[in-house]
Amino acid sequence: MMSSSKSYLEDSISRINNALLESLPEKSFSEITEAIHYSVMNDGKRMRPLLMLLMAEALEVEVKNKTVDKMAAAGELIHCYSLIHDDLPAMDDDDYRRGKLSCHKKFSEATAILAGDAIQPLSLEILTSIQDENLSEASKCKIINIFAKACGPKGMVEGQHLDLKAENKNLSEKELNEIHYLKTGKLIEACIVAVCVLKKDITDEEISKLVKFAQKFGLAFQIRDDILDVIGEEKDIGKPVGSDESKNKSTYASILGVPKSQEKAEKLSQEAINILKSLPYNTQKLQNLSNLIVERIR
Repeated sequence: MMSSSKSYLEDSISRINNALLESLPEKSFSEITEAIHYSVMNDGKRMRPLLMLLMAEALEVEVKNKTVDKMAAAGELIHCYSLIHDDLPAMDDDDYRRGKLSCHKKFSEATAILAGDAIQPLSLEILTSIQDENLSEASKCKIINIFAKACGPKGMVEGQHLDLKAENKNLSEKELNEIHYLKTGKLIEACIVAVCVLKKDITDEEISKLVKFAQKFGLAFQIRDDILDVIGEEKDIGKPVGSDESKNKSTYASILGVPKSQEKAEKLSQEAINILKSLPYNTQKLQNLSNLIVERIR
C-alpha cells in the first residue's frame, strides 16, 4: 500500500487505542482491571474498529467523531473478550496471544474468565453512554441489538462451539465456512451494519451490498489467518506457527492447501472491492484495507 495509506491506518489505530483507553476502568482498581488492560491494550490489529472508522468516513455520517470512536471501541472490546475466552484451557488452550502470554497464563484461569466476563458488558455500557443529538435513542438501541445478536447464541458463541466440536474431524469447506462466518464474520458484519444505522438516507440495497462486502472481507481475513498459521513467522503472528495443525483443526490451508487458499482469499478480496466500487461513496480507503488483509504478515 502507499505510504500515505499506511500513515492514515496508523493514525486511525492511534485514535482507536485512545478511545479504548478512555473507555476502560482504572487499571489499578483491581487484578481484574489490570487483566483487562493487559488483554485489550496488547498490540491488536484493530481490524474491526478500523472498518468502522473507514465506513463512517465513507458514508459521511452526521454524528460526532466521539460517537464513532465509542462504537469502534465497543466492537473491539467484544472481540477482545472473545479472545480471552478463546485462549482458555477449556477452549483452544493457547499460551500466547499477540506475542505475549495469554491472559490466563499471565494471571490465572479464574481471573481470565472474569476479565472476559467484565469486558462484554463494558462494551454495552459504552454504547449506552453515547450522547449525541444526531443519534436517537431508537437508533442507539438498534446498534446495541446488532452487536448483541452478533456475539450471542446464534453468532460468535455458536461459532466457537462448532469450532470446538470440529477438532479431530475432517471438515468440508462448506462446514468450515459456516464456523468462521459465525465465529468471525458475524461480528465483522455487525461492525459494518452498526455504522449504517448512523446514515439516515442509506438505502436497503446499499446496506445489502455492504453486508455482502463484510462477509467476503471477513472470510478473506480468516483464510489469510489460516495461511499465516502455516507459513508465517512466530515473531509476526504472535504465537507458535502450526498451532492449528498441532490441535488437528481443519483450516482452509489444510483443506485447500496454501496456494489455493491464497487464491481464494485474493478472489474474495477483489469481490469485496468490486462491491465497494459499485456504491455511491468514496470507499478508496476501505478498498485499500481489503487489499491489505490478504497481503499482511500478522
